[in-house]
Amino acid sequence: MILLHSTFYLNWTKEIFNILLKAEQLASKSNNIYIEPIHILSSLFLTNNLISIWFGKPNLYIKKIIDKLLIKYSTDHVSNQSLQKEFSIQSLLIIQPLFSSPILFTSINLFSILVDKYHTLVNEFLTELHLNKKLLFNLKTLNKTNILHTSIYSKYFIDPTINSNVYIRKNELNTIIKILGKNYKWNPILIGEPGIGKASLIEALSSEIYHKNVPTFLKNKEIKFLNLSMLNKTSQYKGEIEEHFDQIIQLSKLHGNLIIICLDIQYLFNLFLSINSGDQDSSSALLLFKNAFDTKQIQLIGTITPLEYKKQLKLSPKLDEIFEPIIISEPNDQEVFKILSSESKKLESVYNIKIPINILKEAIKLSRRYITTKVFPFKVLEVLDLACIECQLDHNTVRAHTLAIKYIYKSISSLSGLPINIINKQITTDTQLINLELLLKQNLFGQEDAIKQISNTVKRAYLGIKQVYKPIGSWILCGPSGTGKTELAKTLAKILFGSEKEMIRFDMSEYMEKHSLSKLIGSPPGYIGYGEGGQLTEAVSKKPFSVLLFDEIEKAHIDIVNLMLQILDDGRLTDSSGKQVNFSNTIILFTSNLGCPTSVDMYNMFSFKDTMLTSIKTYFKPEFINRLNDIIIFNALTINDLNNICNKFLLQLQSQITFTNPNIKLVFNKQLKNFLSIWAYNPIYGARPLKRLIEKIIETPLTTILINFTFTTPHIISFMFNTTSTKIQYGITKIRDYYTSII
Repeated sequence: MILLHSTFYLNWTKEIFNILLKAEQLASKSNNIYIEPIHILSSLFLTNNLISIWFGKPNLYIKKIIDKLLIKYSTDHVSNQSLQKEFSIQSLLIIQPLFSSPILFTSINLFSILVDKYHTLVNEFLTELHLNKKLLFNLKTLNKTNILHTSIYSKYFIDPTINSNVYIRKNELNTIIKILGKNYKWNPILIGEPGIGKASLIEALSSEIYHKNVPTFLKNKEIKFLNLSMLNKTSQYKGEIEEHFDQIIQLSKLHGNLIIICLDIQYLFNLFLSINSGDQDSSSALLLFKNAFDTKQIQLIGTITPLEYKKQLKLSPKLDEIFEPIIISEPNDQEVFKILSSESKKLESVYNIKIPINILKEAIKLSRRYITTKVFPFKVLEVLDLACIECQLDHNTVRAHTLAIKYIYKSISSLSGLPINIINKQITTDTQLINLELLLKQNLFGQEDAIKQISNTVKRAYLGIKQVYKPIGSWILCGPSGTGKTELAKTLAKILFGSEKEMIRFDMSEYMEKHSLSKLIGSPPGYIGYGEGGQLTEAVSKKPFSVLLFDEIEKAHIDIVNLMLQILDDGRLTDSSGKQVNFSNTIILFTSNLGCPTSVDMYNMFSFKDTMLTSIKTYFKPEFINRLNDIIIFNALTINDLNNICNKFLLQLQSQITFTNPNIKLVFNKQLKNFLSIWAYNPIYGARPLKRLIEKIIETPLTTILINFTFTTPHIISFMFNTTSTKIQYGITKIRDYYTSII
């Protein structure tokens, strides 16, 4: 049958080829010159195909009846001189649609043509075979769509969506095609983080096969998605999932040119696992079908995350014998731009917004820098999508608008939690970044060197002048208690990240034992809490832009200090479950009281800073000290510093009172501030005694006044220090005009 051999690469399934080949053999057996419709019809029931499954596989009795029918309908009896037969005109009319069909032709399509053109012949044939003729009506209904939409195939498979505009990542796609053409381990499994583009690669492969832009061995292939929801719904008891999968293999074998896609294939593995939960190695139930994979009866492409693949491989190491892993890496900026250019056309049509090229490039750059918890290309697509909806909501008109850069800043800010002014980095006189040093000095007094050093480092980092993967900055803050080490961390968090809540504090006195390391990175396997993450890794995962304060680091166990080496050097840490956390957008501060003077006289010595520095370098290993930006020694506070701090505390008190009762205004004279500063001064204890003194002298009497009096009109409550009597005087004055400033 030369015609068949020359048309093998048309849109025929393998079963069609086998049916026509069997028809030729039947014609030769009956000593006919031509292949007649009866031979094709008989071949449909004698070949293991969809029709034989639909009507029931023929037994020996049915085969005998078919032999009798062939003798009855045979004509032109001649000697069997040649095994190759030609189609009769009637048979050519039957198979003619096979040559022009744009879809894959299967046995049901062929049988439907026979029913339409030779209804009498088919009826007589079914009557002789004692088969149910009511099934003919169902077959004609099913044939209105492609066979793979019918109840046989749609039970297990779902059609892919062909997207001609999808960007094709050539390297990864070529790797998939090479594996599909292999003779062994020809089932690729795509391993990559969520959002990295595994499904897009499948979409690109579907598009290339549909448009025949693939090697010869793939041109006749068809892609279908495995219907996991159906498998999950209908597999309740042991053995059912294996039965379903056996049917899938049979359908794939009959089709002959089917590539099955299973997105998130771990759900298929877990389905085998849950149904066979009593088995010792229940996950490997899939290996019952290893022979089907080895003999190319089924070809499967799966996608999975690295963590899930590692878990499944640990449960069943032999899975590696079935699947060929392909590691999908994050695309570079050029590839992301091409992907974004393709996807932006969809967004433009959906939102009626024009997206300029420079906006795409800026979105890629900002996403890479500020969104660290997700991967490309998903995160930049999410940024662009959010920016488009922001733009549409702002304008809300039919007329098309151009997407402005401010919407990219808004979406980045929304997804990362960073203030917009930090993201756009507009270096002007009114931005917080350029005024960082000044803003710190408004909250921290007497520590000019520390403020200057930290400000310069932070500015360099935010302008990109730092090693990419290292934290923004890391310092040990040494000095007496109450000099502003914790206050510095709170102020940095508020200025840079919008709130003091962005400071994550760890009191290292809670981590003095060796086993407390598991609190930070999670419990090891076999211990309670394994897989739940650690306090440090989980906190930074939720707040990648934050200030980390490790209070009194010298109290921590030495293993915890060693743990910090990787964070300070590479800006990353892996928790107990294998999840990697990025620290490149954090500011890391360690506080320490090592070598602090214990008497007032020691503060008068010029060398007390050298003593503290020597203590730090003696206690900590050189590899820890070397990875820090610097060791900052805080100065002991002077009376002038306490005076400024006193003014700050009183301003905070005023704002608290105004918030609860706007009719009250507090007034303090200069002599009172000087008195409080001098009375509370102690270089060993810093500013904390001042806070307690204000509570005793100011806040306690103020509380008594607020309880005993009701202020419905504006009043001034004054606190004055009388230098003559050396006493503090309190007064309440009713005023007509209410001023908001403190005199």
